[in-house]
Amino acid sequence: MDVDNPATWPRSLADLIYTIADEADVDEPDLYVDLELTDREEQVRDLLRGRLLRAQHATRLLDHEADAIRAHGLRPLDAALVDDRLEQAHERGCLSDAEREVLRSQSMVVAGRQRAAASREGQVCLTLSAEATSHDINGVWRLLSFWGGEAIYWRHCDDADGIAQRLRCLGRPALVTAYVDLASPGRHLVFKSVVHTFVGKAIGYAPANADVLYRNAIPPQHIESIAFPGDPAYDRLWGLPTA
Repeated sequence: MDVDNPATWPRSLADLIYTIADEADVDEPDLYVDLELTDREEQVRDLLRGRLLRAQHATRLLDHEADAIRAHGLRPLDAALVDDRLEQAHERGCLSDAEREVLRSQSMVVAGRQRAAASREGQVCLTLSAEATSHDINGVWRLLSFWGGEAIYWRHCDDADGIAQRLRCLGRPALVTAYVDLASPGRHLVFKSVVHTFVGKAIGYAPANADVLYRNAIPPQHIESIAFPGDPAYDRLWGLPTA
């Protein structure tokens, strides 16, 4: 299923979403986020049970990391994942000893880091709408511009005199399209909500979107594609970083 393509919505879900959309009282489509739909979220998720929903993960990848995602899928963020990325980049000559240690010691998931900074631990961060990316590139610009994901680059991307320029040179911008089961166990969080995203699309607001904090690993069979600059799936989203 794809929130951007109503033709993929199952009939029971489409009937519910378009009924809600017909009853929606909004002056402008972008006000879909203000609709009071909390009581509908569980109903929509029940209708998604057993179905996979397309989602997008924006990042910056070295070639061996793209190969690993194809072979093993996407892993939730934890200290082991950060260490693996840093060690493998170091072994391939992409990071010096000093750079590796600075990035490790200042990552979001280093032992002792305050929980506020480690809020992304144990999850894969995605968005539900690929179309929304072309309407608001600010939401993914840093993810596509700095290697390592927020857990690694967060302390450095605003430091022009530090390691930021090195992180901008590693890897290539990548959009990973994956399928997630939001009805599976894992306390997955969606902001604003799944129902808001579908209803936003139904009332004609193409950029309607939601952030997904997915609390499970995503297996390789649920990875649809990895698109880089030069690939049609990447280049159709105008304005994204190209290097």
